[in-house]
Amino acid sequence: MAGIVGLTELQHTNGNSMLTVATTGDGNVKSEGGAATTSLRQGLVKHFTMYNQDANSVKESFNQSSITDTSSGILKTNFSNVFGNVNYIGSGIVEYGATAARGTNGIGIYTQLNSSDALVGGDALATGSRSYTTKYGSSASSDGGVEDFGVVPVMHVGDLA
Repeated sequence: MAGIVGLTELQHTNGNSMLTVATTGDGNVKSEGGAATTSLRQGLVKHFTMYNQDANSVKESFNQSSITDTSSGILKTNFSNVFGNVNYIGSGIVEYGATAARGTNGIGIYTQLNSSDALVGGDALATGSRSYTTKYGSSASSDGGVEDFGVVPVMHVGDLA
């Protein structure tokens, strides 16, 4: 078995352990204080994109097969490797701040569920994609609304299939 090293722990020569390897192959990294561990496999970002909605172009991405500009203010990220279930977590921002004419900008998941988790609006939760809407907030002089923004970074964490 050339190129394979079997180990259960990775440590410094002084004996301080940094990583343990379980029989399942999962790597567990010790916290800075050493009291807790984090699964290396579960603790990684599984998808990210740096998307320019105005130009409909991707500046950088990981685990993304494509991105769809559905309509003004609505984008859909499509993953190369799908998630194991729909309960993964997404996070994103828009890079323009509030102005005198507009309130704070934001991004939200483009899915509306009722108290029974039934879809009542937007796109259904899916393992192979996630839809978002980008918005600007209301102010004293205008209502809020959806809009494309110059840079929209989005990332996802969770278990891949």
